Amino acid sequence: MGKSTRERLVFLVDDQESNLVLFRKSLSSEGYLIRTFADGADALACVETGVIPDLVVSDVMMPGLDGFKLCLALKAHALTRTVPVVLVTGLDDIRDKVKGLEAGADDFVTKPFHPMELKARVRSMMRIKTLADELEARNLLLTDQKVLLEELVSERTAELENLTIGIVAVLEKANALRDGDTGHHIRRVCAYAHVLACRMGLPGEQADRIRRYASLHDVGKVGIPDAILKKEGRLTQDEYRQMKQHTVYGFELLGLACADSMAGNIALSHHERFDGGGYPQGLKGDTIPVEARIVALADSYDALTTRRCYKKAFSTDKAERIIREESVGHFDPAVVDVLFGAIGTIHDVRARFADPG
Repeated sequence: MGKSTRERLVFLVDDQESNLVLFRKSLSSEGYLIRTFADGADALACVETGVIPDLVVSDVMMPGLDGFKLCLALKAHALTRTVPVVLVTGLDDIRDKVKGLEAGADDFVTKPFHPMELKARVRSMMRIKTLADELEARNLLLTDQKVLLEELVSERTAELENLTIGIVAVLEKANALRDGDTGHHIRRVCAYAHVLACRMGLPGEQADRIRRYASLHDVGKVGIPDAILKKEGRLTQDEYRQMKQHTVYGFELLGLACADSMAGNIALSHHERFDGGGYPQGLKGDTIPVEARIVALADSYDALTTRRCYKKAFSTDKAERIIREESVGHFDPAVVDVLFGAIGTIHDVRARFADPG
């Protein structure tokens, strides 16, 4: 909070000792701390030593640094720009008051003046200064609290990030143990998804998170029986119904692990269709999270171009033809356009992480 009235420091500036005595007597009953100066330059020199007044009363007509120049200097100084300045002048010309206002003066007292007038004007300015100081103190407190909160949030975010990275590693290992015949499938899907996210212009941090969490798109398969998961050939209707539950299992598993919501979105929604015909929620268009739309295409492209226990790999031409044909209903057309715009990079990724043999 601001200083109390008895702690308020007032600078009185006048080259005439008699005026300084009058100023002091006018304010004597207010309990201010008072320092007097015979020249504006002396008052500024005091400020430079680190003594900052709460208010300045200055005569205008002084040799050397007059009241106008002193006011200009105080308002230009970073430490005193908010300090109220009351100019005392024997000049009654409106042009002089305009000059004072342009210099930054906050109030005027015209000679001759009654001591009560000076006291009242100083009291009014000091009240405004007190309120301004209290507001500044509150703002500083709020700023400190905001900085502290941001630091706490940053620390918590780092903790969650480290936790999520650990969870990703554990779940990836569990997924690999259950579904070992997919080879480098996870690496390719992550790399494809990152290429698509970057080419779509997503922020770097968001693209990196998509690459990281794309690896968890099928983590819910840990809840699917091996007889279904590794079955060669087509699934029955009931088996397919059970297989579709891997999206929900993955979402629930990641939720229990307090993983990043993006990871949950990918696990839950990477089998949604752009036309609304997908599962498990039947989301449509942009209601499907962008990270899920990206991973859906990355996963499908990889599934088409590689061998699985239930199918042989399609040729590159056939796989890409299927992707183009499905772009109208299955996939987000914008993501499909990005895929084919970066097809050379996609082929490089596929070659780099090709399955052995």
